[in-house]
Amino acid sequence: MLLAAVMTLLGGVPATAAVSDAPEMQPRETTAPKCMHDKESKGKVYTTVWVTNKCKRNYRIKLIMARGADSRCFSIAPGQTRKHESRGVSPYLDRIVLC
Repeated sequence: MLLAAVMTLLGGVPATAAVSDAPEMQPRETTAPKCMHDKESKGKVYTTVWVTNKCKRNYRIKLIMARGADSRCFSIAPGQTRKHESRGVSPYLDRIVLC
């Protein structure tokens, strides 16, 4: 209160916290380990992707498709193969990320 009164008498403006114009940093997606193997069957409208977990532990993964619909996050156990169909204009698998 005293500082505000002094600043008013001296014609100054009280200092405020600086506001950054930089965008907030979003956490980066973590790429799935190399022991996740994928196979694609491409069509003109649908692409089917099979992912096999050749790792030694369970993972929750998501398939990120280019020009098509991404998968939801799902669990995959060691030795298990899961299938995802994506519709779009010649969709293809861009990357596999951890959820």
